[in-house]
Order: sequence, then C-alpha cells, then structure tokens
Amino acid sequence: MAPTTAHSGSVPAYTEHVTRVLVEDREHEGIGTIAVLTFAPPEGESRPATLGPQSLENVDSAFTEALARAEAGEIQAIALTGTGRVFLAGADLSMFADPAGRETVDPMTHRAHDLQVRMRGAAVPVLAHLNGAALGGGLEVALMADIRTAGPTVRGIGLPETSLGILPGWGGTTLLQSVIDPADAVRVILEDPARDKQLSASAAHELGIVEALVEDLDAALDHLAGRIADGGIDPSARPDPIPAAGSDRARTLLDALDAPHSPAETRRAWAERMEAAGAPSLKRTLGILEALPGSSLEQSLAAERQAIVGLADSDAAAGSLYAAELLRRGKPGRRPVEGAREIRRVGVAGAGLMASQIAAQLALGLQVPVTLRDLDEDIARKGLAHARDVIAQAASRGKLDEQSARSVSELLSATADVADLADCDLVLEAVPEVLAIKKSVLGELEGVLDPSALLVTNTSSLSVAAMSEDLAHPERVVGLHFFNPVAKMPLVEVVRTERTDPAVLATGHEVVRRCGKFAVESADAPGFIVNRLLFRVLSEVLRSADQGADLAAVDASLDPFGLPMRPFELLDLVGIGVADHVGKVLGEQLGTERFPVSTGLTRLLDSGEAGTMRDRSQVHPQVSDALRAAFSGGTSKGGSAAVGDALLDRVLRGLAEETGLMLDEGVVERPEQIDLAMILGAGYPRHRGGLTPYLDQTGVSREVVGAPFHGDRFTR
Repeated sequence: MAPTTAHSGSVPAYTEHVTRVLVEDREHEGIGTIAVLTFAPPEGESRPATLGPQSLENVDSAFTEALARAEAGEIQAIALTGTGRVFLAGADLSMFADPAGRETVDPMTHRAHDLQVRMRGAAVPVLAHLNGAALGGGLEVALMADIRTAGPTVRGIGLPETSLGILPGWGGTTLLQSVIDPADAVRVILEDPARDKQLSASAAHELGIVEALVEDLDAALDHLAGRIADGGIDPSARPDPIPAAGSDRARTLLDALDAPHSPAETRRAWAERMEAAGAPSLKRTLGILEALPGSSLEQSLAAERQAIVGLADSDAAAGSLYAAELLRRGKPGRRPVEGAREIRRVGVAGAGLMASQIAAQLALGLQVPVTLRDLDEDIARKGLAHARDVIAQAASRGKLDEQSARSVSELLSATADVADLADCDLVLEAVPEVLAIKKSVLGELEGVLDPSALLVTNTSSLSVAAMSEDLAHPERVVGLHFFNPVAKMPLVEVVRTERTDPAVLATGHEVVRRCGKFAVESADAPGFIVNRLLFRVLSEVLRSADQGADLAAVDASLDPFGLPMRPFELLDLVGIGVADHVGKVLGEQLGTERFPVSTGLTRLLDSGEAGTMRDRSQVHPQVSDALRAAFSGGTSKGGSAAVGDALLDRVLRGLAEETGLMLDEGVVERPEQIDLAMILGAGYPRHRGGLTPYLDQTGVSREVVGAPFHGDRFTR
C-alpha cells in the first residue's frame, strides 16, 4: 500500500501538576500536639493529588520538618491524610510517557526509599488516615505510617503497578508483606492488578492494611490515642519488616509464590509465561519477593529501585501506560451526550440469547420499559425469562440490591405482536445475521413506529447502509454492536452510515453511556473495527492450516504477542458457524487475498465438532481430532505454510496493513480508537498498548504502511 504519515504525533513534554502538602497542628487531649500533613492538588484544581518530582520534593520537605519537630519534642504524633475522595493517587503516570520524565524515576525512587527508612525512625507515632483512594505510590506513602485507618465508604486501595508494566517500587513490594499475611500480599501485588481489582476500605480492613474504619480524621486520631494508651505503638521499638530466613512468615511468602494462579499453572509459571509474551514486570516482582527472607530493608529497596528503573523504560511499560490512559479517557462519562434524544420506551426485535442479554442491559442502564418481540410466543417467553435471569445474576454479584433487581425485572415484557412496539422511542434488532432477514425486520418496524423513533441494529459484520437502503427514513438507523457476553464485555461499537442523523448518532452514544459501556465509533464498513482485525488474524492462521501446517504449531505461533487465547480457542468462542459466515462476508466485501475463504473451516462446520478440547490441567485447550480431520486435506503438508515466527510476522504485517487501510478509509479517525476497541472487545494485551504501539515498537508499521502510527512515541 502507499506510504502514509503518522496518525498520532509525539507525546507532549511532561508538565507536572504539583501536589501541595498542607501542614497544621491539632491538639488532642489523649495525644498532645499532632502535625497533620494533608496532600492536596494544586490550588484551584479538582484533579487527584499525584506525585511527580516536585510533588515528592514537597512531601519530603514536609516529612523532614515533621520528623525534626518530633525529635525536638514539639509534636507527639504525625498524621497523614488527603482531600476530597483521594488520599494520594500515587505517581503521576503521565511522566512515564515522556523520556525526560522517565529520567526522574531513579532519583524519585531514591527519595521515596529514603523517606521509607527515615519515617521508620520517627520519634513519634505516625498515622495515615485514608480519607479516599490510595493507589500505587499513594498506598506506599501510607505504608510509611505505623497504623492506617480509612473511611468506611472509601474505594480504590491497592498496588496496580504490575498491570502498568512496572512494580510497586517505592516500598510496596518490600513492605506490604510486613503489614498483612504474606500470602495475601502476594495476591494483592501480583494478581489483583491483572484482574483490575482494587480494594474497598472494608476489604482492606479485613486484610489488615487498615486497622480501623472511622468516619473522619478526628475519629482516626481518637483511635490512634487508644492505641498509644494501650501500648500498641512504640516508636522506639518498631519491628523489622523483613522476614527472617526460615521463619513462618518467610515460608508463607515463598509458598505463595508457587501457589496456583489457575488450575493449569502456578504464579511462577504464569509470570514466566507473561515474560515470554513481552510483560516482564510480574517475574521481576516475584524475584524481589523471593529474595526478601533474610535480606535487609535497604537491600530489598535497592532491588526495587533497580527493577523499577529498568521496567519504566521498557516497551511493556510504554504500552501499558498508553492503554491505561486510553481506558481512563474512554470510560463512560457522567454527563449526558449533547444532542441525544430522550428515550422513554425500548423494544428489542428478537428474543434469542443475544437479544435477551441486550434487553436486560438496556433495562438496567436506561431504567425504562423494554419489550422483547419474537414471532414465536414460546421463544419470546423464554427470552423474557433469560433476560430476567441476567438481572438476577447481576444482583447476586452485588451490582444492585434485590429490590432494584425486582423493579428492573418488572420493566421487561415480551410479545409476539409487532404492534406492541409502536410507542417505542428506540427498537434494536438482534435477529440472525442474514441481510435479508434484517432488512425485513427493519421494514416491518418502520411500518409501526413513529417516524422519529430510532432503528438500531446489533449486526456484527453486515452493512448498516445496505440493511436500511429500502427504508423511507434511513437517517434514523444506527448500529450498536454489543459483544457477547453482554454483561461482561465493556465495549459497544457505535456504527454510523453516511445518512445517519447526528441526533440519532448522539442518542446511540447516550444509550451506550447509560449502559455503562465504552463506546468506540466506527464508520459503516465490513466487520467494523474488532471483527475486521480479528478475522485478519484468523485468515492468516487458517491460511497456514489450509496449507497443511501442523495445527498445534500454528495454534502456538502467536503466543509471543500475548493474546488472551490461542486462535483455535477463539474460533470455538466465536462459534464455528459465525466464524465461517463472517469470514465469507469479509472475503466477499474486502477480497479473498486478505480474507481467504477457508475450506478446512467449512469442513469443521459440517462436522458439527469443536476445534479444541478443554483440559483444566493445560493453560491452552488442545487441538481436537475433528480439527485435524477438517484440515487433513491441506495442499502443502507444511512445506510452504508459515508457522512460528514466520506466521507471527505475517499476522503482524496483515494487522498493520488493515489498520492503515481503516485509517485511510475513515473507518476510524485515530489509531487510539482501534487500540481501545481491541483491548475491550478482543482482550488484546495492555502491555502491547492494544495493537498499534506494538506495531510501531516492532518496526512493522514503518515497513508496511511507511510510517509509525504514533510518530516517534514508541520507536527507539
């Protein structure tokens, strides 16, 4: 393809929003004078307080002064707290994106470690009251205290660094195990980030990270006074935070490193697998934890420092931090979408598995009546029952209380009569993925709905323009492609045609927002975003399979990419019939050179069998006999079929080509839209930045489309 220019320029130079440390003395009859240090954002700003170089210097200065006053006997305690809903949000992640900012990581880490050591020598008790979120470096600052309290409703406590390509390097890796059970500490540091799990105050209290749940700082100081009175805090005899070699705590810690991560692998094996897939932070963190017993605080902090400095400059950190920023900016907003119409009643045409899931999501999100309609009354009733079951499952997971679940369930109804949808403001079709059927359904709906009502399609690959071309008002049609399972998948592709009315498009975005989903907008093009790129990958995989390559080798070829599952497992998840249909549609519309039709896949569909066999003792499902039989007629018996690195290279080159075409065709405006969609809709690895940063880092984008997608941001 013709050379193109970068679609995203270099990262702007890092500008720090400097956190202030407000100092005041408070008197407490049970303690005496307390120096209260409050972390606050820049004056006039509502953003969370974070730690950049100048911010950490401010913290250091305030702590140093408080320590000196304690030594002089001027104060009897030190208390740390924050403002609003944030205690301290940790390191300012935007500095990691700027090479000049990354150069500050080493001196900042040295300063944070110096504070950890000096605060452990404080002449008076130190309290950290978590009035709000304490993440990453924020929690590490709280670990400088003798005890921690938290407000009962506080959320957002944890150490998410390993999910950002780095590690808790300001004392968290070393010290958390000294505060809570070492096995719990290993889970919080290694596994919680991978699951996007943060702790609530009650969960942190249960683990022992916080000692008490109290309403405010005054109550926290009362708790501190009680602990001082009962002799629970002795500043002159703080315990060594490092477990002795051979001790019970050491054995618990080491056992936790080799405990199961899943039925198929231990945490250590998982960390090694992730390192092989380009994400080294877990293994580096595990190594520091393993070396803790019998070491010293200074030795372990030095190991943290060496590790975080190296990781901060890694491709994995660059991709992870880019992905984190995409997710932060793309999350559903709190304000309604400008220009959106009011939706008071919704219909869903179809009552199958997907339709009933979407109906439940719409009822939960919009809180308006939702009617499922199917020609078959029995199917309509079953769809209604399934939709209500989805809501009950949400209640069982704590997403809403039982009374709310009953109220939402009562909003759902079912019918076989299309006339019952006549007063709906929006009707979404979720009927079989056949163009003629969808056109028929939309035509029928147009005959009963008000001309201002929205017609929405949940198609995953068909042309929205084609299915609306015979309508009197095609401008009222928009695509909302929900992903299966609807309750768990956070992405909805919002698909516009050239004729979609702006208010209709805005309303589509508003529906997605109210459902609590991420919206990524796409032009009406074959496969939209996620399926087009997924099937470009599968097309290359199936090409090798059809050419007779060893199927197990083909399946393992993409492991270095770090995808959430291997290709043949993905085929089973998508459904062999759906994959065969979508593959053929894309081949017809985009050409069989890029999307060849797989004869082996068609034979597998005819067999009615799955392509893989699940074995809980294996990380990845194994290739099935049915798959081997379906592809046994391969043409080259592996002679010229790409496998291993050669297949991975073909896949990456294909993805670069397809991404370039999608940008040039206006399917999306920016590569960031592609990355957000692939992270949320296909589980593409965050340490790769989704897709396009990885293509830039490997040089594939420059080779294939003539320039990196992000300028020089991810190139070296």
